[in-house]
Amino acid sequence: MRTARHCLPVGLVILSSCATMTKVESAAPAIEADRPDFTESPITVPPGSIQAEGGYTYSRDEGTTNHSIGELLVRVPAGSRAELRLGFNSYSIANAAGLVQRGFQDMAVGTKVRLIEQEERSPVPNVSIIVFSTLPTGHRGIGSRAMQPTAKLAFSWDLSERLSLQSNVNYSYAIENGTRFSQWASSASFGTEATPRLETFVEWFGTSPASLGGKRVDYLNTGAAMKFGRSIRLDARIGTNARTIRNYFAGVGVARRW
Repeated sequence: MRTARHCLPVGLVILSSCATMTKVESAAPAIEADRPDFTESPITVPPGSIQAEGGYTYSRDEGTTNHSIGELLVRVPAGSRAELRLGFNSYSIANAAGLVQRGFQDMAVGTKVRLIEQEERSPVPNVSIIVFSTLPTGHRGIGSRAMQPTAKLAFSWDLSERLSLQSNVNYSYAIENGTRFSQWASSASFGTEATPRLETFVEWFGTSPASLGGKRVDYLNTGAAMKFGRSIRLDARIGTNARTIRNYFAGVGVARRW
């Protein structure tokens, strides 16, 4: 009987601890990802978790086709308002006029920091800054031989309970054929929560110039993401050049948080 009396408080403590752990886990927000659209979210991963995102993209541009396999991004919290970001090399298979190039693209390393966070709906957006740089780790002819730093301002507005707007303004100090040039990009993505599990989006984004000495290029993009529980997210997208549907892209991916 003495053993039973001592076991009862211990059991209550264990049950209480389990209940507390369940509350903490359920308090974590549902998974959000920086894919599949071009626009990146101002949201950072919650403290105490690690998130990985990856996928596959097929694209066609002026007769050149490309398969990008991997697209792996690992996001690790660095405090309550920041995260570290490591982009691993995607494997690229490019076919231009019968000439096939295969190899890994450049890696990238950076960080995201939340600057403004709104708890309620407001005309003032949530704002984060993302700073990263590619590293010259890719195969010759696919990767670059120099670092290419990029800075992004990411904005988001909750327009209603199920409609949101996200936007990015990006600057890259790019390099092509050994020549440096400034490259700007901007985007706007409207997202809808069709159901608690299903999200859809419609997006416009553009890059100016698209290449050294080139012109501005704009794209239209749409897709959807399905959440499974609070830590798994599958996505799919399809997009096209705003001027010609002969240049297009499509892809699928997954995000997982631990």
